[in-house]
Amino acid sequence: MIVSNAGCRMTREQAFQRLAYVASFGPQEVVTVKSVQEKGKLDFVKNYFARKAEPSERTKQLLRKYNLLDYHQRDSRAVIRWLGELVANEPSIEEVHSLAELSEIEANWLNVKGDSEQAIKYFTTAVIHSYQFLFAPRLNIARNAYDPQFRSICDIYNRSLEGLLRQVCREGKLVPGQSLSIGSGENQIELAVEIVGRWKNQEFEKFDLANDYQTEGLDNRFQTYGLGVPLIAVRKQREQTSPIEDFYPPNLTLALTAFGHLRPNPERPDSGELQAVLTLYDPLEQKTVDTGGHQVPLESNITTPLAYYLRDPLLNTGVLETISLVNAELTPELYGMYMLEPYDPNKIPVVMVHGLWSSPLTWVEMFNDLRANPEIHANYQFWFYAYPTGQPFWFSAQQMREDLDQIKSVLDPQGTSLPLNQIVLVGHSMGGLISTMQTIDSGENFWNLVSEKPISSFEGSPEGIRKLKETFYFQPNPSISRVITIATPFKGSSFANDGTRWASRKLFTLPEIKKSDLKKVAEENQDKLIAKDLLLTATSLDSLASEAPVFGAIQKSESAPAVKHHNVHGKVPKKRWIKVGSTPTYVGDGVVSLESSQNPRAVSNLAVEIEHADVHQSTACIYEVRRILLENLVELSRIQGRNIPMMPQMSDQQEELQQQGTGQ
Repeated sequence: MIVSNAGCRMTREQAFQRLAYVASFGPQEVVTVKSVQEKGKLDFVKNYFARKAEPSERTKQLLRKYNLLDYHQRDSRAVIRWLGELVANEPSIEEVHSLAELSEIEANWLNVKGDSEQAIKYFTTAVIHSYQFLFAPRLNIARNAYDPQFRSICDIYNRSLEGLLRQVCREGKLVPGQSLSIGSGENQIELAVEIVGRWKNQEFEKFDLANDYQTEGLDNRFQTYGLGVPLIAVRKQREQTSPIEDFYPPNLTLALTAFGHLRPNPERPDSGELQAVLTLYDPLEQKTVDTGGHQVPLESNITTPLAYYLRDPLLNTGVLETISLVNAELTPELYGMYMLEPYDPNKIPVVMVHGLWSSPLTWVEMFNDLRANPEIHANYQFWFYAYPTGQPFWFSAQQMREDLDQIKSVLDPQGTSLPLNQIVLVGHSMGGLISTMQTIDSGENFWNLVSEKPISSFEGSPEGIRKLKETFYFQPNPSISRVITIATPFKGSSFANDGTRWASRKLFTLPEIKKSDLKKVAEENQDKLIAKDLLLTATSLDSLASEAPVFGAIQKSESAPAVKHHNVHGKVPKKRWIKVGSTPTYVGDGVVSLESSQNPRAVSNLAVEIEHADVHQSTACIYEVRRILLENLVELSRIQGRNIPMMPQMSDQQEELQQQGTGQ
């Protein structure tokens, strides 16, 4: 037993040594998110010598009116109390604005000095009176949305509510469904906390403020402007109360917007009493909120929560990509289908399939852009497929067929969902091959590569024979309506040469379950096999070699006639020692040749001037995928009688500019 454990430990140590070696050549951090607040905490000297902010000229003018400007410099809190009494008796628009502004200034000053308890008191005052300025019926006549003061009070409301929430979140007191006491004395309020929308019944580990983080690595930062505080909500992993829980990754982060408002007390609706409520909204689903008859746009930030989730080193440093390439046995539980949002039975799934030495993280740029489009978000939901990229892609294709069947059986056991029968696959590189194989009829084309004998003549365990049959005999998945392939090697790649293939056999460890099942079948039927390596020794690089016979089988196999294929491929200018002419000669994307990148099944084909690893992250490719998804909606609307807007067609001049931008 001791020897066995030592051997096992040595095997794992060797595996991690290989992993570390290969990872050193792999992708570095894709997205980073840095805390702005932590940086501020370290600036002790600056805080010590900090000066209190000056009020605006409008507020100074009001203080002069009451002969309080000099007094405010000596005792600002006394002036705030005096203004509070004045506003309580005879509120006017100028006094309310000044009270909110001075309260926020005082709160920020107290925060700098480390007195968070007193700061909360003044943040509370600022929130209450900025809300009064914006929505109190008594001020309707005086309120002027064109006055710069109006924008100023919106900012005071947002910043003050943010100051309150920062402290509340830090103490872990923000819990939907529970009440929260904020402030003290006359300014103390009981705040009911609620959540509406798709995540209504979820529990959360913690909340953080999106504005406290700076995101790098994503081209676009999607946010909207209005009232409210954008939050980062970290979802709590539930016990297996539902099979759908399997499809949510751990520590998933969500974008929410907190909005504090006053509404009639639901327990005594006719009493005139008001209840303070903090509501958490899903900004992807709700853009505005009704407050006392006012339609208020919500402030939102959907990009920073996504980047926050990707802070996990396993996701963001290329380690996961390398694990899936070098030794899939280390983390088999990481593979399968993932959702980053709740399942919506009314939305069409778009399944994104990564390529070799990659992971679902590779789609973050495209996902961030696509879901920000209102029409796409309203009609599509995005799923991500993860698989061990060290194994031949035909094994991954077989596993994906099983995983698609599984998720459909969980989400739609009756098989009646229309959107689940309109799935769109988007595959990059090897993921494009895996996606294509979901839509073709194998016939005998794949089995003939393995044996000249019928599979019925093979002996072995029922499980081994089943896996063998499902890997080499398959039908098109009727649930798939479109496939978008990106930088896909339809005729293999010269990158998979003798040297890289030899190295892959030395470094890669194939999944033990598949290997053991098929190994037993192969050993029991050696005399019937033509190409034993297709079952046992081949790695993903072997499978991608230009001379691999599987590509011929794919081309021979019939595609489901109802499925539409689209293709995007990269091209880069051929490097020359001597410049000849002004027109460059284009070759492939550096990994896939131009000839290999052509999809004979595609109804549309776009070339972008960019290298292989970045094709799917390019602006032109994302635009094309967006166009295809919207085109898909238009075609469905004709069938279903729905009116869905489509992206406007480009003019000739716009198309020329687009081609220049993509290097066509």
